[in-house]
Amino acid sequence: MLQIMCMVDSEDYWNLNSFNEAGKVVNYYGYTFNVEGSPDGKGHSVIRVIVVEFADSKMAVGFVTPTDLKLEKELRIRFISNDSPTKDLPVDCKLSDEVKKAAYNGDDLEKIEYIGYTLERFYDNNNVKFYLHDLRPQTEAEGQQEQP
Repeated sequence: MLQIMCMVDSEDYWNLNSFNEAGKVVNYYGYTFNVEGSPDGKGHSVIRVIVVEFADSKMAVGFVTPTDLKLEKELRIRFISNDSPTKDLPVDCKLSDEVKKAAYNGDDLEKIEYIGYTLERFYDNNNVKFYLHDLRPQTEAEGQQEQP
């Protein structure tokens, strides 16, 4: 099972924690979002984002994943906040088979900015807080940017 540590605002952390303490199940929906395209309009690079929506908490998180990561249906997100840095809050989730797709002709960083902005606006319009975390190794994240 893939485990991801996720930093969120204190308000969102304590909201999720209240469900945990009450023994309630957190309603969520997880899917994958792929952004394809290349700077020159040829070729094909893909940015993959795992998105998990937490309906009861009015929160959604997105994770840009490494291209070589084999996705499993089940994952555990371990939430932390500045208020409680030593106590993580695990939430087990399953990804649906839904794969949303978008095209954007740009380098990988531009694709991440595009999809991050698009998702943030969508969730903001629905009064949902959106977090985006880049889980790619530093070398991969740096190597995908265009060289001057």
